[in-house]
Amino acid sequence: MLKPIRKLPEIIANKIAAGEVIERPVSVVKELLENSIDAESTRIRIDIEKGGTELIRLSDNGFGMHKKNALLALERHATSKIENDEDLFSIKTLGFRGEALPSIAAISKMTMVTRPKSSELATEIQVEGGNVISVNDAGAPQGTYISVNDLFFNTPARKKYLKSIRTETAHIIDYIAMVAVGLPHIHFKLFHNGKAIKNWSQVKDLSNRIADVMGDDLYQKLYPVQYKNDHVSISGYVASPETTRKSLSTVIFVNGRAVKDRLINHAIFEGYRGRILKGQHPVAVLFLEIPFEDVDVNVHPAKHNVRFVHQGSIHQAVVKAIQNGLTQTRHTPWQSHPEKYVSPPISPVNENDHPNPINDDSPQSFITPTPKADKVNEYQAPPLFPNKKLINDHQSPLCESEQHMFHNPIVEKIIYSNCRIIGQFHKTYIICENNDSLYMIDQHAAHERIVYERFKKALFSRNLPVQRLLIPETIELTYQQSSVFSEIIPELKKIGIDIEHFGGNTFVIQSVPDILTGKDINSLFVDMAQSLPDIKNTAPIEQAIEDCLMLMACHSAIRSGQLLSEKEIQELLKELDLCENPSQCPHGRPTCIQWNVSNIEKKFKRTG
Repeated sequence: MLKPIRKLPEIIANKIAAGEVIERPVSVVKELLENSIDAESTRIRIDIEKGGTELIRLSDNGFGMHKKNALLALERHATSKIENDEDLFSIKTLGFRGEALPSIAAISKMTMVTRPKSSELATEIQVEGGNVISVNDAGAPQGTYISVNDLFFNTPARKKYLKSIRTETAHIIDYIAMVAVGLPHIHFKLFHNGKAIKNWSQVKDLSNRIADVMGDDLYQKLYPVQYKNDHVSISGYVASPETTRKSLSTVIFVNGRAVKDRLINHAIFEGYRGRILKGQHPVAVLFLEIPFEDVDVNVHPAKHNVRFVHQGSIHQAVVKAIQNGLTQTRHTPWQSHPEKYVSPPISPVNENDHPNPINDDSPQSFITPTPKADKVNEYQAPPLFPNKKLINDHQSPLCESEQHMFHNPIVEKIIYSNCRIIGQFHKTYIICENNDSLYMIDQHAAHERIVYERFKKALFSRNLPVQRLLIPETIELTYQQSSVFSEIIPELKKIGIDIEHFGGNTFVIQSVPDILTGKDINSLFVDMAQSLPDIKNTAPIEQAIEDCLMLMACHSAIRSGQLLSEKEIQELLKELDLCENPSQCPHGRPTCIQWNVSNIEKKFKRTG
């Protein structure tokens, strides 16, 4: 029999709210950190013990609160950031729900010490399980200090679902790193079990903060991004395609809020399409400025996700922004700096956590390698620069007035046809030199790029020489392959492939581009059919055609192991210069690797 409806006690209601907002220790760090940033702090220190399960302590030099406001902040739905309906649909701050502090206090033993600039004394409040134990005056500097002990002490069901200390620590480190990347005007310190883990000082140059947090191999490999349309303004940095990671390594800020968004991540990958290998992840830090009324940050109690009014326009803008940023790398050969190489960053991950490019619950592991919890070394911070607040009123760190603050990487554009040919190695790599650099060119990857771009131009101009087959080729496909192939026949004809549906799952090929003459046509088209996505469900027809062009380029390109004459090499280098993106093959492999003479001399111990 159902019991009568009654109002829940405040403590029970707070525990339920805590279950929505506080999933694990990193949730506490997130809420406290957002409050510190909203309070315009320039120095934030975070201490954790045992992955945050025993202690999470955050201190900042922000505004601080008077006693009345401090007590009110511990009540549910009490906030200084929303007053009316209009504010709710135009969120301009990171924290706004008024649930964070009471939710944290309901499931921990919490102490808060806070003092505003206008007060001589601070207020100290002790709370246990949601009950205020004591309120006292105290001496403290301006700002707020919050200590959260014994998290989930009164909710054992929640506590048993926590992962190992290493995993919980990894989540915390990666979250702080993600926030720190976009806030170079804030000095962040992180300690675990009393030992320093990270120390990111204030810096003027955003690219330096990105490299400090995400890996030293990014120095001189970051390219600025600027793009704007009617619905979004985008700024930030993209990394050279040679500096990829094995797990998700994108940092996205929307109106100053660090978010994880599938739509934007998908757009970033599309922007890198054809420049990185399958299974690799690009490095990008983007700041999106969107009218507050066009973005909903109120989707999830913990504010993990956002929702856009103009999704298609924003996706298209991110793709274009990435592509524009990467144009700076087109004629830049990949550098070989083995003495400076930093292994792909890997944070400690429990075997139950499965990193996934679009799994919002996994640590991103994009920061510099994190030592084990019991062996933490002091992190050497970069020099401290004078404070320059970059994100005032949620402006992007790359707003136009501050462009002069950020360095551009040194881009050395190579003219391949000007290089002196030394020879061919292993009948696969072309060796040549120019000025003080040595270049090794993958002949198959380079020719594949040349042919691919030739096909793409032909797709628009419809001016590719065509060869009619003396004996038409017949191919048999599966039912699913036949269905997909039928969709793209009109587009294939635009690039000189005359193919007809012969009935059932059989197709007949009458003519092909001249460059494919003498190639194994049957094998090529079977490969095409097997690799094409289901364009009705997962990809636009343009992507299916692009996949076909890549396969055609691969099948028709010079092969590895093929001996080339000097004249053939010269012609290949000349054509490579004409390519829009000669640095990578269509699949994202490098076409050329460069060794600077100074790096070679270091390897031979001629210089220090």
